Amino acid sequence: MDTTLLPDDGALLAALEREGPMNLARALAVMERHDLAGLVLGDPINVFHALGHWPQIGRTRAGQPPGTFALIARERPENPGLVTSRFLHHYSWADGRNRSDVAVWLYTHMGDEGDETALEVPFSTVLPERHSAALSGTERHRAAVSATLSGAMTARSDAGGAIVAAMKELGLWQGRIGFDHTVIAEVAERHDHPGAMVQADNILREIRLVKSPLEHALMARAARSNVDALNAVGHAIRAGATHVELQALYRMECAARGNTALFLNVDRVSSDLSRLQVEDGQTLMLDGVSQFLGYHGDFARTVFVGEPTREARRAAEAAAFGWQAVREQLRPGLRYSEIAAIGETAIRAAGYEAAIGFGPHSVGLAHTDEPGEVHGGFWRKPDIVLEPGMILSVDCPTLDTGIGGSAHCEDLVRITETGCEPIHPLHDPVIIV
Repeated sequence: MDTTLLPDDGALLAALEREGPMNLARALAVMERHDLAGLVLGDPINVFHALGHWPQIGRTRAGQPPGTFALIARERPENPGLVTSRFLHHYSWADGRNRSDVAVWLYTHMGDEGDETALEVPFSTVLPERHSAALSGTERHRAAVSATLSGAMTARSDAGGAIVAAMKELGLWQGRIGFDHTVIAEVAERHDHPGAMVQADNILREIRLVKSPLEHALMARAARSNVDALNAVGHAIRAGATHVELQALYRMECAARGNTALFLNVDRVSSDLSRLQVEDGQTLMLDGVSQFLGYHGDFARTVFVGEPTREARRAAEAAAFGWQAVREQLRPGLRYSEIAAIGETAIRAAGYEAAIGFGPHSVGLAHTDEPGEVHGGFWRKPDIVLEPGMILSVDCPTLDTGIGGSAHCEDLVRITETGCEPIHPLHDPVIIV
């Protein structure tokens, strides 16, 4: 049977059934730095990061307030909490997992009427059983997981009451608590939460900067398939191909390798509507991003379609040379601002005249996955200091126009204790067709 799963995918899936990918040691350090007693999370990406579970609403009702929540207490991070409806616990959470380390609070209705009355989780089945045939394997598993909660006084009438109960029992009803969605702060205020509620979006990105071993494995898996998909597109390019055709091919090549394509930039064009055609003698950049189980690959290369102009060839050489010079210097303690200076100094010393933009960014559960500095309600990229365990991209596109095309070189590397190492196989900087 054909499959898009790679040989080690089973181990990754099994790991996510046992734990969330979050680096708990990093989370504790960041919470302590911001004086947080814990986190109450509703954004699907943060619930996944904490528990390894992507809530159903994140796929079906984007933009609506969350209905599934993850809680992490700084005093006992190894025992997180889950708040969800009884139906979604049975129908979604139970699939593929049965975790005794996660404390669960269930509710019946979305909303918050202010009722905190503790209710017993019913012994009755969540869905009707007809008994006309034996339960399937899926049905047996769901029934067994649901039965582990039967009789516990951890149910509430509505979501607000369940959030309050979970916070109190996990010791999060005092002190400073980080949250990621306004509905959580509203619930806390209605129920007279005596502590401070702190918007934690930026704090959560700070946690995500330094990744756990499981995250490193997921990133390597995503990156490897993304590299192979983009290289396949690059080698298939011919004069006359349109941008939209190349984007469609990239989506197919990603899917064939188990990834989901997010975007492909062709010759600096990211529009899904571009029907511009590749020309003979053109030099063009390909920059592709796709994800596997939420984790992103990001890879770019230059393609020569026929004979390039001298300026385009030199620009492609400069991009690759600058990235290699930067890669050799990446290490803990280096600042983002220093990275651009290293690349610029290297290409000028080598005699290249091309304008290359050296743009570092963290990659993980987002293409650009790092905290920002708030400026008038907007975020700007801060001058981040590299730390071991970060996954970094440094974009190295040529910025010149009128040279016969565009060029780019980009790989993903992990920052180690003494330098960096690529998380996917490196390939030639130029694809010649």
